[in-house]
Amino acid sequence: MDLRLLQHFLRVAEVGSINGAAKELGLSQPALSRSLSQLEHDIGRQLVVRSRTGITITEAGSILASRADTLLREAWAIREELTNDSAGRVVVGMPSALRKLVTLPALQMMRTQSPGTALRVHEGLNAFLRDMMKQGMLDVAVIAVEQVPAAEFVPEARVREPLVLVRSDGLRPSREPVQIEDVVEFPLALPGRPNIVRTIVDRAIRTRNLTAKIPLEPENLELCLELVRRGLVGQTVTLESALVERDMSGMQIVAIENWDVHWAVVLHRQRQHITPIRRLATIIGKTLTDAASSGRWSGASVVR
Repeated sequence: MDLRLLQHFLRVAEVGSINGAAKELGLSQPALSRSLSQLEHDIGRQLVVRSRTGITITEAGSILASRADTLLREAWAIREELTNDSAGRVVVGMPSALRKLVTLPALQMMRTQSPGTALRVHEGLNAFLRDMMKQGMLDVAVIAVEQVPAAEFVPEARVREPLVLVRSDGLRPSREPVQIEDVVEFPLALPGRPNIVRTIVDRAIRTRNLTAKIPLEPENLELCLELVRRGLVGQTVTLESALVERDMSGMQIVAIENWDVHWAVVLHRQRQHITPIRRLATIIGKTLTDAASSGRWSGASVVR
């Protein structure tokens, strides 16, 4: 299979138009059409149905499109490893909670040290990043290590971070540190499963044979906090890092005893030796540990 033709097809599938994809690729429309026809001939299946109103991806085309990006990145990684390309391209996954403390400073440092390296950045919840790593779609990521299978990924620098209870100022102050009984005292806003914070809360509640009222399950922290601020629920549980530089007026923030996550820099095992991937992993690891030692990340500590 000609990877150049595969790249052309993937762009057509993403754009949904041969003309639009041709402009992005710097090709003429007839040249791109010939590429698609050649790829269909090589594979022996029709990938797109052309019509006067545009194109439709066939079932075979959908299967190929779902796997083409992984194939192209593997091919790119192999080429970089064989040629020892010092610039290259890296796909990184970062948790939304660490944007201020880790993601932005790490990307800034990488751009300074390796301006020729192309970076593709995915940001999201832990479960989303874990799944992308398992599918081979990320080269390096920061993930809560409870959910990282050691056989598939290579974990490096780790930081322990406590969970905190965020409670409305309209409720009586919680004791410090918070106990499990305090967490279930008032209705909660928590993300639905799978979610690392929700997993920790559910496990602790089951262990103590307690029950919790969770009437609302927002999938992002901003909404959780706004629900607490408006009094629609009494409290939420989240990561301390996610509250950095946020307006927390009208809310109490108290650490929860013995509830924490461990963040780790993880690399895809098959691509861990590629120069730009190693460089970015080192930078992220240093940024992660520096943040935990700086005092800005309350309660965080480096795991030796």
